[in-house]
Amino acid sequence: MKGDVCLKKKWLMYVGAGIGILCLFTLTGKERPTLTVQSSQHVSLISDVDVAKTPSETVRRPLIEQLRIELSHFSEPMPDMTKWLQTRVWPYDSKNELLSVIQTDLDQDGVSNEWVTVLVEDIRDEQTGVVQERKSYGVIIDFEDSQYILQYLNFSSANNGRTKVMTIDDLTGDNKPEVVWVSINSGAHTTFSEYTVSSWVGRKLETYVGTAVIASESKAEIRDKKLQLSGGLIGSVGAGPWQQEFTETYAVVENTLKRTERSYVQSPTPYHRLINGMWAESHGYREQALRDYSEAIKMKAASYQDYAFIFEGEWVQGGINSDKEAEFDRTIKRYSLLRKELLTEVNRGVDQRNACVSAKKKAGFDKAWLTYLNAPAGYANPHWEEGTICSDIALLEQ
Repeated sequence: MKGDVCLKKKWLMYVGAGIGILCLFTLTGKERPTLTVQSSQHVSLISDVDVAKTPSETVRRPLIEQLRIELSHFSEPMPDMTKWLQTRVWPYDSKNELLSVIQTDLDQDGVSNEWVTVLVEDIRDEQTGVVQERKSYGVIIDFEDSQYILQYLNFSSANNGRTKVMTIDDLTGDNKPEVVWVSINSGAHTTFSEYTVSSWVGRKLETYVGTAVIASESKAEIRDKKLQLSGGLIGSVGAGPWQQEFTETYAVVENTLKRTERSYVQSPTPYHRLINGMWAESHGYREQALRDYSEAIKMKAASYQDYAFIFEGEWVQGGINSDKEAEFDRTIKRYSLLRKELLTEVNRGVDQRNACVSAKKKAGFDKAWLTYLNAPAGYANPHWEEGTICSDIALLEQ
């Protein structure tokens, strides 16, 4: 007899030709099948491994595939989805993080038979088995007509598994809640939060085009069916000291998550007020933009000593070169007048090109302005060229 394998109860006996009994041991670890009990009427045996091309190798199914297979054997709702998921996910997650599973009514049929969560799976090197990255999935599980369905969303591996459900709330006005996911990505100096919005439609997970990204988030909330995020400060020294915290508003418009507003918490200098006005104009708040431009023209900065400039190619601390700072201040006021005149002409129905020509003439535009418009130190500030002097701030290099 050659290679006979006998399986009796929990003992495995291998008998080699002319060798006798070599080993006798209990099934352990990956070799042990998993017994899953769905109900008193339905019991099935599901192995968590597949046999590879060689008998000595085993291949674990990907997490999502394994969950779908096991869920397909259930014909009745399980009593504790969180506990069930936790036991299935732990072998895939080296950090053994506790799951947060939200049971809710996404389709508003009066029954809370949807479960929303984020699952994490270790991606290991095929040769060494070392964890290379941690992949996260936004998951919705639905039970209807004696059947479970699992739908999922892949998140960027750059977030290394740091994703969670921010909230479940209505963002479209159809009285059915959306799922708002947030992924965290920490760089060398700054942490960025990236928001994604999904809906549950016809037992399918549909994710809207576009994301909302903000640096150094200080607050996130849903207000009037819109996502509001506060923060925006970049920790790198190179970003510069002119940064001010702002609040951005995002809404679902034509199946796309779009930014509809950005407003700064403070505008301590004419330059900051100008920037605030340009963002108001960019998002269609023209009256607010005109007010900001008018304020920038009249406003006087108390001091620039807390800021820095690039003068003649050198990074110069504010409060040192009073003459150049005075010229910078005058230039900002003149450019604020140009933007005000430009918007006024556009409001009168003049096309953008002719409105720009008229605004430049009324404000007395000079190419020398560019030196001072681009003087604020730091890559987080907008950068102008002669051809972009009338452009939307959203199109400027920052």
